[in-house]
Amino acid sequence: MDVSHDLIRQIATQLQNLPVDSSRATELAIEVARLNSAILGASSGICFTDEPAAFCALLERRGK
Repeated sequence: MDVSHDLIRQIATQLQNLPVDSSRATELAIEVARLNSAILGASSGICFTDEPAAFCALLERRGK
């Protein structure tokens, strides 16, 4: 998934009512893309119907 600075600015404005300047939105887009990629990779073995705590535990194990 491509996370652009425009997407970050839209989300900040529409959902949080926060203005974000273009340079900060670019920085945030890079961080959000990295986090999203890591979470998608970590969650590949978890199903939607699994216990929610299993996902949290998986992230904690991978973070160490």
